[in-house]
Amino acid sequence: MTADTGAPRLPAATLRPIPLRARLYGFGSIYGKAVRDSRLAFAIAAGLLGGLSLAMGAAIPTVFPNDASRLEIDKLIGGMPSQMVDFFGKPVGLGTFGGYLTWKYGLVFVLTTSLWSILALSGTLAGEAGNGSLDLVAAAPFGKRRIALEKLAAHLTGLVLALAFMTVMLAISSNAYGNAALGDPLSAQEVVGFALWLGVTALFFGGLAFALGPFLGRAGSAGVAGIALALAWSVNGLHLDPLTVLSPFSWMASHVPLANQFDWPGLALVGVGAVVLLALGVEAFARHDIGITLGLGLPTLPGVILGVRGPISRAFGDQLPRALAWGIGLGVFGVMLTSLVGQMTGQLASDTNLVRVLQAAFPGLDLATVGGFLQLFIELFYIVAGFGAATFVSRWASDETAGRLEQVLATPLPRWRWAVAGAIAALGAVAVMTIVFAASIGIGARAGGVATGEAMLGTASLGLYAAALIGIGVAIGGLWRTSLAAELVALFVVATYLVGLLAQPLGLPSWVHDLALTTHFGQPMAGEWDLAGVVACVVIALGGIVAGAWGMTRRDVVR
Repeated sequence: MTADTGAPRLPAATLRPIPLRARLYGFGSIYGKAVRDSRLAFAIAAGLLGGLSLAMGAAIPTVFPNDASRLEIDKLIGGMPSQMVDFFGKPVGLGTFGGYLTWKYGLVFVLTTSLWSILALSGTLAGEAGNGSLDLVAAAPFGKRRIALEKLAAHLTGLVLALAFMTVMLAISSNAYGNAALGDPLSAQEVVGFALWLGVTALFFGGLAFALGPFLGRAGSAGVAGIALALAWSVNGLHLDPLTVLSPFSWMASHVPLANQFDWPGLALVGVGAVVLLALGVEAFARHDIGITLGLGLPTLPGVILGVRGPISRAFGDQLPRALAWGIGLGVFGVMLTSLVGQMTGQLASDTNLVRVLQAAFPGLDLATVGGFLQLFIELFYIVAGFGAATFVSRWASDETAGRLEQVLATPLPRWRWAVAGAIAALGAVAVMTIVFAASIGIGARAGGVATGEAMLGTASLGLYAAALIGIGVAIGGLWRTSLAAELVALFVVATYLVGLLAQPLGLPSWVHDLALTTHFGQPMAGEWDLAGVVACVVIALGGIVAGAWGMTRRDVVR
């Protein structure tokens, strides 16, 4: 007889299939996890696109109370300088729901979809490569090309679903509130054509960020793509020949689908460019070493200047590049808009009929002044400043979400002091962003030969609004979870915009409209302030910081 003295044999482990519920939650595939990680960004984008589409239909009776008012709109636009009109979009069929929406809010739709794609596609690979989380994924038997394709597919899924939701809201809104006799109801071809226009535009500039990401990193690629978006829109709208030939917007200049005007070849040309850029991004990631970039990113200052004199200095040094980037981004539009006021002033001086139409269309605003003209676009400025504040909150929260907070708290630094120091630094970033924007308005007005009036002081309303958002973000992060603070602040920005836009057209109670914080400032760009909004922002900012600091002393540090 022989005895087996070796180690006992264990049954081979079997791999259990991942349940469908777990796959839907994001486990089991790179694609599923990427979709799950982007769910909040999708909800924000879809909510803004769909809500704005629905709001415009509800606002039709207010914007066009009678048939004659539609003729007045056409006269108004026809009397304005062409450069100023075309900067916001091609004025086609302004007396209809679709034409007015395209011209007045086309830029908002373009910014929402394009910035979403730029931020998502610049960070989905380059961002994870920069923080080291992609190395573990690449070590698995997937292949780098497959990783890139699945992450790209996840963003495409979210973009398609958001645009599909928008098309449904457009169709419902135009048919429910529009006047069929005046051509308001939109057909399926028109709403789909509009969605395709937004989609190929977003993927073109997002694809540019995606292609540059492996070489420039997340910040560098997003910055280049964002600048390209602003320049492409501006040179096309301002007719800066011969540069217009380089703008994708000029290739699709004849495509105004909501006004029943289509240019499918131009749309296809931009779509081909987007596919090429996305393919280059996939191949660049597959052939390039992970995390090795050229070092082009947001500007930084030497460590001897910032970051060595306590937690506030360190946090402000981290925030400063973002503050400058958002301030310059706002400043570009500020310079362009204020430089057009000089043309408007000259036109008004020679056309009394235009003055009458403008006073009827925009009561209480003097469009011959910088402040009165900029007040027309204050909601767009609030959206941009709000998203800027969300990124400042994200930077503050990253100490905990990235795992650095454990090391910071190992020093003699109380939790409440860390929260307050980060909040103060974020408020400093808001101040920098606002000052840069105010300076750009002064530069643009000087170039246009007009006085700034109250406009530069009016930019303080953006800073106050952003400061209140900082307080909300710090309160959420301190009392609950820092990982959700920035996302919920961005959601608050979207909700505020939609409430302010929807409440009155839908006939909702006044208290609903009052929930929008931005409705309590008055007309700050034109020099008319409402003290209630100022006090509310200060109280929310300070109260949120105090609540967040207290909350940090009551909970464990988590990621």
